[in-house]
Amino acid sequence: MIDWYGVFRNALWVLGLAVVLAAFSYADWWRRIQSPRLSLRQALGSAGFQAAAGLGMVLFSVGLALSSPRWWETAAWAVLALLFAWQAFAAWRSLRR
Repeated sequence: MIDWYGVFRNALWVLGLAVVLAAFSYADWWRRIQSPRLSLRQALGSAGFQAAAGLGMVLFSVGLALSSPRWWETAAWAVLALLFAWQAFAAWRSLRR
């Protein structure tokens, strides 16, 4: 029998890391297209990358919070997920301006 809850919680953190990797790859491609003099650090500091990477890290943190066997690990991952959610929200808000 398949443990669907286990598949779900593990799929969350894998999806989160995939989003972070895709955001990193897109930021690197975008900086090469926009301006070859633009450094990777500047591209990674852009609000678009911060919003996407923050969302990916929220998924990663939630997936690990659901997989944690101890209450304090779950609490630590949940706090980290909230901090990443705040970072992603703040970056998204600056994009909208």
